[in-house]
Amino acid sequence: MEIIERFFQLFESIYNYFKDFKSFMTNVDEGYFIDYNFETILQNSEAKRLLIEAVYLYGVMLLLQDRLIPAIARERLVVCYIRYKGNNSSDFVNEVCKLVRGSGYSYNKTTQHEVLPPRYPCDLFARFTPHRVLTENLINIIKDDDVYTQLPAYPNPEHRSVALAQQAQMIFVLLCFVPKILDKENAKMREIVDKHFPDNWVIPVYQGHLVDLTLYWNEQFPAAAKALSNNIIPE
Repeated sequence: MEIIERFFQLFESIYNYFKDFKSFMTNVDEGYFIDYNFETILQNSEAKRLLIEAVYLYGVMLLLQDRLIPAIARERLVVCYIRYKGNNSSDFVNEVCKLVRGSGYSYNKTTQHEVLPPRYPCDLFARFTPHRVLTENLINIIKDDDVYTQLPAYPNPEHRSVALAQQAQMIFVLLCFVPKILDKENAKMREIVDKHFPDNWVIPVYQGHLVDLTLYWNEQFPAAAKALSNNIIPE
């Protein structure tokens, strides 16, 4: 039971992270903080980095939960917890059940082979989505700026993708919350790919966990697939 409780607390903590972040964004949007709104916050370099990282880390939690804890294990752990502790043991039982429900994704840790369901991970991220307008603004900031001011340290144009590697992994995760950009916005996707992925399409998402953009940005995301194909030369 102790192990089951720890897993349920993990799943519940992911939902609480989302809930608290969305509550904060709602307060900002409604003027709860008199001197601050989205525009003033995003004008501060530290504040916009924190917001980008907050949304990015939430997306990473969803990806790693799906990759490291198979869906059948998640679902059975939650069922066991509810069966032995009861529905009233948590205020967010229904939300946790929705969060851990299988997405169709599977990952073999030995061979590192992935099976991706259609439109993954956008459909997974759509279950609980943070502030959509804010996320779009954060994507535009990463697209246009050097968020971590790394370019001066890499003056050689050939090293541009190395300088922007950190924000490249972030924009990949953030784009999963706004699938319309991956689907339809050809010009924006071309800018993003040319800037961040000119010669590198296998990127770390978090601490050594890699994703292959040629698999994730497939024909189901037309704008992303078209932008990526412009930089890939088959041998």
